Amino acid sequence: MFQGIAIPAVFLFFMISGAMLIDYRQRMSTTDFFKRRIKRVLIPFLFWSILWYFYDIKWSAYPGPISHPLPSVSDFLISFANTNINTIFWFFYVILVLYLVTPMLSAIAKLKEKDYLFLLVSVYVVINCFILYPLEVFKIQINNNMINFPLITFCYLGYFIAGYLIHSGYFSKKQEDLLIVIGFVMFFIQVLLISCGKGLNLDMNVQPAQLFSFIQLVYLPLLKELWEKLI
Repeated sequence: MFQGIAIPAVFLFFMISGAMLIDYRQRMSTTDFFKRRIKRVLIPFLFWSILWYFYDIKWSAYPGPISHPLPSVSDFLISFANTNINTIFWFFYVILVLYLVTPMLSAIAKLKEKDYLFLLVSVYVVINCFILYPLEVFKIQINNNMINFPLITFCYLGYFIAGYLIHSGYFSKKQEDLLIVIGFVMFFIQVLLISCGKGLNLDMNVQPAQLFSFIQLVYLPLLKELWEKLI
């Protein structure tokens, strides 16, 4: 039950990141944007990866540190590239990739072509939630390389863009209210299934989690309304 309640926080993190960063051109240049990301995210990520690697030489735990009894420079580089230093650091890899595509998304937003961003979110939802998800649920084995493109269907890209669209007022009040209702329904179903031990896989890195958690866009509209009331 706790898993069903807590997992949406991870997706909310990516949505808030998109809400705060996609319009960065209004506040800074692209060069300054990357300088800040390097200083605030990449350098701390590298520092803690090195620190944890030394910890991994003698200890391990899950989730978290992964044992490395035979340390070496090559082992560190291979482990770093494969997220095998500390499993909890997986989100660093995701957010760094999202930073790389942010200038492109920001350029679209600056042109006031939010419909194109919404189209990207729509393609993400259709492919991940209504094509890849049923294939996994029904154990249908097909070659999905032709529909699983790295950028368009990249896990979390949809959340990143959706966060910005909600924050920037792309949706009307009625549409946001609808998202809230649908979100609460999906959230209730998710917690209920887990509480009943139905074995629903809510690992945030696989497709079943995407169907339930993506619809939980309820969280950002609610936070947006609370913020507007406070200010």
